[in-house]
Amino acid sequence: MLMTTPLQSWRKLVFLWAQRALPLLLMLSSMNVRANDCENIIKMDGLFSKAHRECPFSYYAFRFHQQSQMCGEKTGETKWKQLFSQGASTFDSKAASMGKSALCAKLVKDFPMTVKF
Repeated sequence: MLMTTPLQSWRKLVFLWAQRALPLLLMLSSMNVRANDCENIIKMDGLFSKAHRECPFSYYAFRFHQQSQMCGEKTGETKWKQLFSQGASTFDSKAASMGKSALCAKLVKDFPMTVKF
């Protein structure tokens, strides 16, 4: 029979609490996202998702993606796809005008908590 240490028991309690509290926390955080902010968040998710595939980032904080998914529940799937596509297209047009490596460097400079080389 396996015996658990106090640390293992504590971790299990924290895990069980987080498992129950997470849906409530996500619901409360989604209430903070206003509808007019949702369009911009979804577009940013499209831009950063495209950048994540095209740029040599070693780190991408998926905060826009998480918020975008919550916004998708408000906007509906069709509108979400359209806005996400617009964000990805923005990456393409900016990369064409300023160069992909320059755009990647600019994203790292402007959003240091979101992407890193």
